[in-house]
Amino acid sequence: MSEVIAVDLGGTNIRAARVDGRGQIIARDKISTHAAEGMDAVAGRIARLVQKMRSPATAAVGIGTPGVPDHETGDIRLPAVNIPGSMGYPFTRALSRALKLPVVADNDGNLAAVGEAWKGAGIGEKVVLIFTLGTGIGGGCVIDGRAYHGNHNMGTEFGHVSIDFKGRACPCGGHGCLEQYASASALGRDAREALRDSFTARSSLLLQMCGGPLGIDSVDARMVCEAARQGDAMAVYLLDQCCFYLGCGVGALINAFNPSCVILGGGLALAGEILLSRVQLAINSGRAFAPIWRDCKMKMAVLGDDAGIYGAAKIALEKIQ
Repeated sequence: MSEVIAVDLGGTNIRAARVDGRGQIIARDKISTHAAEGMDAVAGRIARLVQKMRSPATAAVGIGTPGVPDHETGDIRLPAVNIPGSMGYPFTRALSRALKLPVVADNDGNLAAVGEAWKGAGIGEKVVLIFTLGTGIGGGCVIDGRAYHGNHNMGTEFGHVSIDFKGRACPCGGHGCLEQYASASALGRDAREALRDSFTARSSLLLQMCGGPLGIDSVDARMVCEAARQGDAMAVYLLDQCCFYLGCGVGALINAFNPSCVILGGGLALAGEILLSRVQLAINSGRAFAPIWRDCKMKMAVLGDDAGIYGAAKIALEKIQ
């Protein structure tokens, strides 16, 4: 049976797994990315890791990258901002020459969606949307087991869907982007602002959790979720607000894609039911067209950091089929 090597290129680490034809992980390894050394050096490190892990049965390599590779050429079309020299880099061609193997790559958000649809919360679903709630909001759409790429692989930028035409400025150049309101970073920012500006902050559990006014800069989304779980009024309000915004964005995209399943993943989604129930409540308040929403499931991601590994394995296996 043929095997593939699946690679998840991150800003800190390069993670890899050897995966068999049934999608079972056989072995794992990782090395530091050393992103500041540039794209040539990073590609070399990927090649060395693959060489270390490959077996005689290894037939292809799949890679998830924070940049956006051109779906036809494999060249990096939009750069990975933390890796110098990535713009225009002939990513898959350079690695294929070095490894003497077929190499295929996709954006890490797309592959997380593919992984969850193949081996995670979206098994058996026809149309899957995933929202990865972290520093920003990543997105992906899988239709009949394959990622939807849009024109030049730049579709599903869910975090940059505008939910407020007069809203906050976003580093992307837009205004009112969903990730400015409903990401883990946004929830932490709103909590810090509330603790500094609100009269009721002095009685908030959040202020105790961070050690008082001098610790406000350490408050993050995880602390807000924990305080909300314990019934703190300020934290409950902040989480309600975040989930309402998220429901607005998710609801609009439910209307656009008519998915059979929506999956919430990323660091913020670790909050679990207190997040899921609030987002569902927001969508139920008229944020999605009822006949479409009625036939859509909403679940939490289950694969964690392995979602991208499974997605990379799947596209590599498809390359050799």
